[in-house]
Formats: sequence, structure tokens, C-alpha cells
Amino acid sequence: MTDRGYRAVACALLFSLCLSIFSGCGRDLGDLTEPPPETESTMPETVIVTMDAEMFESIFADYPDLSIQTVVNESQNSPSAAPSVPAGSVASSSAAVPPASAAPTANNSAAPSAPVSGQNAAPASPLNYSKEELLTYFNNCVNKIKADKPGFTREEQSGVDDIVLSNSVANSLVGFVKGMLLSEDLITDKSAKGANCDALVPVEGTSYSSKLTISDIENITVKQEGDGYTMVLTMPPAANPDMNSSYGKIFDFVTIDDVATEYAPEVGATVAKEDISTAFSGCTATLTVDGQGRPTHYETNVSCKISLKNGTIKKVITITSDVDFSLVTKTVFKDFVW
Repeated sequence: MTDRGYRAVACALLFSLCLSIFSGCGRDLGDLTEPPPETESTMPETVIVTMDAEMFESIFADYPDLSIQTVVNESQNSPSAAPSVPAGSVASSSAAVPPASAAPTANNSAAPSAPVSGQNAAPASPLNYSKEELLTYFNNCVNKIKADKPGFTREEQSGVDDIVLSNSVANSLVGFVKGMLLSEDLITDKSAKGANCDALVPVEGTSYSSKLTISDIENITVKQEGDGYTMVLTMPPAANPDMNSSYGKIFDFVTIDDVATEYAPEVGATVAKEDISTAFSGCTATLTVDGQGRPTHYETNVSCKISLKNGTIKKVITITSDVDFSLVTKTVFKDFVW
């Protein structure tokens, strides 16, 4: 049937229904000049009309002043049910309403929006992500190291520099003190494919490598790298962070407790815990992934200034001094085998 035919049938149906209503009230069309009092028993306010979707749209196009409410047949939610016929209720009011696509549903909530053009297109490139989306992508990719257990090589290089001692005599022995404080040897480990690597990959002893949120970071950037991407994440400066801080969501690093219980005794130093402070700055994590989001290179750089007040170092010689020194640790994960 053509659109014109649908409209003709629908108009006839509406006219017939209205005529029946008026006749049921004991009035003919000539009585329309003096409407009776509106009561539930003499003047129905709503006419229920059942029609298919095409007829529904045609009627609305020809009679835009009709107030229309769509009602969805509950059987429509059943996978085995045949497509239901929508019902339209044509109210007595002549107030204009929005187009049918924006009409409220029976529960007065907005109707679902139409599918967006290109909805089935490939996901947007990380190059176009917001910073929050990019951080989520970073987390998902780097966490694959522990979740999927690829093979890889780990290299860690730590070094101490910029040592300053308040004791002027001791300053002449800075090189000697630096050697006592920390070895600068490169430490290399390998993890076989399928092996548990929770102890090798920050955060040590956890099932994740990063669970940062956008409020934890200073910045994150991305650039194309072959068919994949390289992301650089920068952390904000932090004073005396512990493992419950933002730094503890991505790095293994030296805490005040570490200095007091591990580093100081290792070099023969004695210092009260309250006289230790740490200040982190310029700390980054760089992740390169392939086109499937699998890490091919992961590197963390953690830089920390450690301050000891009234520390005493006893190793060959005895030095009592305030000590400030910077500890820089670079850890690289490479040679991934997926």
C-alpha cells in the first residue's frame, strides 16, 4: 500500500472512531457547537489506535499537532517473539510535541537514540584519546606484562650523585662515601615466557604494573611508533611518599622506612627515622607497544633526593654530618617474547 493509501486508511479509522464516540454520547455532528460538561462517563479523553510503524509516521507527518505517546509491547523483549506493532495514543489535546524519534516512552524516560553513523568503525587511535583515555590505555597495556607473562629481560641501574655533606672535612671524602652508599653495578634478570614475574616487575609483589588514575599523574603523551605507540607518563613531585601513595601505584622506590632499615645499616650509618626525608621529582614511565597493545619496551626512571640529618657513618672511618644525595634508578624491560 502507498503512503497516500496508509494515510487514507488511517484517516478513515480515526474518523470512524471519533464518530462512534460522539454517537455513543447521544449526539450527532450537528451538536458540536455546545460541548457537554467533560466527565469520565461522557467524554473520553484518549483514543487508542493500533497501527504499524509506517502508518504511525505518516499520520504524524500529516497531523503534527497531535499529542502522541508510544507504548512498547512487552512481548518485544522476548527473543522468540515476532516483531510487535507499536501502539499510539492520540490525546484530545492539540498541543505540539517533539518529533516521534524524541517522544517519551511509556515510563517518561527519553527514547533510545538512533545508532551513530560509523558506529561499527575501528576504534579511535590513541593519538586522538583524551589524557584520561590514554592513561586507561597505558594501564591496560602495561598490565599485560604480569597478566600474560611474556618472556623478557630486565636491567636495573642505580646510581648516587650530587652528594653534599655539612661536615667540610667529610666533603673531601665524597667519592669514598658515594662508593659506600650504593653499588652502581648493573643488575640483569631474565623471565621465561609463562613464568610468574610479579617480583620482577613494579609494583613488586602485586598482580598489576599500574593502577594510576588521572589525578595521580602530571602528564601523559603519545606518539606513533611503527604500527604501535610510545607513551611517556610523568609523575608530579612528591615529598616522603610511601607505598600507599600515587608512586606506589606504579613504581618500586626508596621509602623512609627503606632508608632507616636497609640503606643506612648497609653502609654502617645510624640515623633517626624522623631525621630522614625523601623528595622525588622528574620521575617517568615510558611504554612502547605494538599494534595489538602488547609491550615491546618498558622503562621507569625514578629520581629521589634523600636527606639525612645528624647521620653517623661508621665504615673504615667515622663521619658525623648532614647528608644530602640523589639516588637515580633506571629499570628497563626489553626483548619481550609473546
